[in-house]
Amino acid sequence: MVDKIMKALDIIEDGLLIVNKDYVIEYANAPAKRLLRQDEVVGKHSYEAIWGRAALEGKSPSFITFTTHEVSSAERTFDDGVCLYIRSHPLDDEHIVLTVWDVSDYVSLENRLKKAGTDPVTNLRNSDGFREELEKELDRAKRTNSSLTLMLIELDSLEGDSGESHEQLLAKFSEIVIDTARSYDIIFRLHGDTFAIIMPHCSEDAAKKTGERLLQRAQRTIGNICTTIGIGGSTSAFTGRDMVRLAERAMFVAKHRGGNTCVIG
Repeated sequence: MVDKIMKALDIIEDGLLIVNKDYVIEYANAPAKRLLRQDEVVGKHSYEAIWGRAALEGKSPSFITFTTHEVSSAERTFDDGVCLYIRSHPLDDEHIVLTVWDVSDYVSLENRLKKAGTDPVTNLRNSDGFREELEKELDRAKRTNSSLTLMLIELDSLEGDSGESHEQLLAKFSEIVIDTARSYDIIFRLHGDTFAIIMPHCSEDAAKKTGERLLQRAQRTIGNICTTIGIGGSTSAFTGRDMVRLAERAMFVAKHRGGNTCVIG
């Protein structure tokens, strides 16, 4: 009966490893060897067999499972793009089971879907997910009693000084926006020459300072550019639509002031 079970484990498509408390592999079925691209993994340290090195920075799934007795997971991506999903399950006090799946097709699909939501000129997010993302961040801000600010940016004129095409100038401007914004701000090119930045944990005054830095950098880098910025904060809004209206109203005021200015709604 045991022999039949072992043969069955070699037939299934998923890789299966049994690892002891020293993180040494005691059993590996045939699919596991194939997925890990090794003829023999039994007796090897799991870090070496799975991640290709003797030690892993941080906590591996096997480490977490032995410590917490809970299921844990991670991904291993090879240089050729093949991605393996590793899932660790507690077996007994001395052993855990690692299952290994090839998820390359799923990762490729996910990347294509992400790319479909990206503006091809600036590589920023496009308008498809803007409203949903704004509502999600506003809900999070309310739950955590934190501030959220929306910045709308419109290029009233964009000519530059070097004869670059409009698309090249848009790409250059988007780089300025990325460099000026914080790493966790969410930046969109909504349509045409209009951009938006969703700024979690940011007050309206702090957003205005960021907007003013953006104006200075744009004028210094591009030259013939007129930029209008409007800001709407969560303190005066119940919905994402309210924040958009506040920012649009502020941008309208900024335009009437001649542009190249930043106004809070």
